[in-house]
Amino acid sequence: MSKDLFAEDPSATGSPLRRTSPLGRVTEAFSAVGTLMIVGIMVLINSDVAMRYLFNQPIPGVAEIVSASIVTIIFLQLPDCIRSDRMIRSDMWIERLTRQRPGVAFAMETLFNAAGTLMLALLVYYVYPKVARAYTAGHTIGVYGVFLAPVWPFYAGVLFGAALATVEYAVKTIHCMRRLISGLVSGGAA
Repeated sequence: MSKDLFAEDPSATGSPLRRTSPLGRVTEAFSAVGTLMIVGIMVLINSDVAMRYLFNQPIPGVAEIVSASIVTIIFLQLPDCIRSDRMIRSDMWIERLTRQRPGVAFAMETLFNAAGTLMLALLVYYVYPKVARAYTAGHTIGVYGVFLAPVWPFYAGVLFGAALATVEYAVKTIHCMRRLISGLVSGGAA
């Protein structure tokens, strides 16, 4: 019997902290990397402030690293945000609609998730050439002679995070579509 790649552990009881599917583990790993980057930025900024205050000698490149890291962190943590239903939306309205008209609610959820899948797939499509170009051409951030860092790792974080977020939205789209179809088939989706 083959294991479903996207199936969650039934013993998880809905807790967002226990996801045992392979996709869930990858999503959590991306989120953990983003969290570690936040900690690294905090240490870097505090060290820079201390160096400026104590020795009047700032750490070169802190502003560049922080600005490049912020977007990367967002995209590394986006898949987990999607997976655990923490994307911004009107929950109060959709929950009421789910109780009163579940078919309409599941249709709207399906459209919302399909739109998210499409938007992130387009982002992946347009970011990939930029990552490849930055890697092959050796693009950097910083000031020559003071601080230089390659920019492709930051772009790659955005690319991989957006790709995984696309997969998460696609899984949610399929799940909502299944619920919608099963509700229509059973006749209770009006």
